[in-house]
Amino acid sequence: MEKITLPEIKKLLEEEGISPDELFNIAQLKESPSMQGYIKEVERKAAGGEFLHRERTDKKFEEESEKWKKEKEEKDNKIKELEIKGAKRDATELFATKMKERKLDKKQIDYIEKKQKDFEPEDLDSVDKEVDKFMDSSLEEFKEDAKIFGHKIEKQGDEPKGGSEPGEGGSEEDNEFIPD
Repeated sequence: MEKITLPEIKKLLEEEGISPDELFNIAQLKESPSMQGYIKEVERKAAGGEFLHRERTDKKFEEESEKWKKEKEEKDNKIKELEIKGAKRDATELFATKMKERKLDKKQIDYIEKKQKDFEPEDLDSVDKEVDKFMDSSLEEFKEDAKIFGHKIEKQGDEPKGGSEPGEGGSEEDNEFIPD
């Protein structure tokens, strides 16, 4: 029997159009050292491609997440700003009501109305209490300012709840234009 060489086998297979998988099954082909190297290279490239893809998608996700956080923060700030504007608008009526309840005099009312633009509610659920607190501190400031300018203010109990009836209070000095 004559021995056939490898180049002759390759030439015969090419001439006859026979592929390696027709001669050997998949398991036999996978066991071939050259195929194992090829398979490992393909797996490595696939894993690398998947890693790069995952890296790109993770980066994009982080960018979108930061963008979303920033947009959410801006919207939250805008909502809070609008809620504060609404509370300030509602507080205007509350200030008027409380000034009447406290029976403040004209000067006290003017002073509080002038300072009212500085009112910034912190807790939107208790604007009523904050208005009271703001009015109390404004009336205290009014007393301090009145002292500086030499006006006497009558004390009305423990807390600054307002002025008195028109014509009452004022200076204790005799006024020559007012009959005794």
